[in-house]
Amino acid sequence: MKPRILITIGDPNGIGPETVLKTLKNRAITKKYDLTVVSPVEVLAYYSRLFKYKLNADNFNIIPLETGKFKIQPGIISAEAGFISGLAIKTAIELCVNGEYDAIVTAPINKRSLNLGGFKFTGHTEMLTGLSGAKDSCMVMLSDIMNMAFVTTHPPVKNISSLITKKRLASKLQICRDVLLNDLALKKPAIAVLGLNPHAGDNGQIGDEEQKVIIPVMKEFTAKYKKSAIFLSGPYSPDAFFASKKYRNFEMTLAMYHDQGFIPFKMLAGHKGTNFTAGLSFVRTSPDHGTAFDIAGRGIASEVSLVEAIKWADKLCRNRKKNSERK
Repeated sequence: MKPRILITIGDPNGIGPETVLKTLKNRAITKKYDLTVVSPVEVLAYYSRLFKYKLNADNFNIIPLETGKFKIQPGIISAEAGFISGLAIKTAIELCVNGEYDAIVTAPINKRSLNLGGFKFTGHTEMLTGLSGAKDSCMVMLSDIMNMAFVTTHPPVKNISSLITKKRLASKLQICRDVLLNDLALKKPAIAVLGLNPHAGDNGQIGDEEQKVIIPVMKEFTAKYKKSAIFLSGPYSPDAFFASKKYRNFEMTLAMYHDQGFIPFKMLAGHKGTNFTAGLSFVRTSPDHGTAFDIAGRGIASEVSLVEAIKWADKLCRNRKKNSERK
């Protein structure tokens, strides 16, 4: 049985609807995967007319959202667009928590619009975690080149150090372990941990987060799972780690903050990267790009990353099912 995958429409003023429609036009994709779109019918109709797309509704399903009258304005931040994108996510979460669907693939949202629309979250990850009732989650970027996880997601840089706590780091490492063994079905995975400070603190000479938090938590983790197949190494100085291509020796790299991990990941994975919210009771993936308001409504957005997110959602669901059947 195919995993049941929901696709949320994203911000209707961004490129999400275009990439969704381009994906649904691909018969090879709609035949291979069980896809259902969560969206107002008006959004799909508007962009179908704009780009002169002809879709066969027999190839996919739709859960229509009743949002009242609204105006689609490609490239514009608006409360209406934010409400639609938030309602699609909320609806999809409820359906997955109730067991009606297995996964959510989210088209990109605009955080400002989302907040204006009444959803007070800093992004998809935080919204999915909060509304699903998960104890914790971890943002993970997946690709065939490297996998990158993050201790923090979108805080201002000035707040990052205070957020690198023993409790938070231990929780993220636990989630990374579960991802590698259960979601990715790897037998002997290795995790590399990056330091927070330049040169990973240089033995406490350039900041002490490595000495006080990161290294002690790594030692506790290693002691806890010393009989398991997980290998943990670090903390590494990020510049040397990526320059020497050490990431190739690990199935997962754990970054302390957003840009530390995203810059090398996007340079290496390009549009083949997929965002995975690990730690939830269901699978959630998304493209590795944003709403791209600058090209919204022009018909030139690529659906490649969305298709990758669908492929990963299917793979992760199948791995989870196999793992649960073995237990």
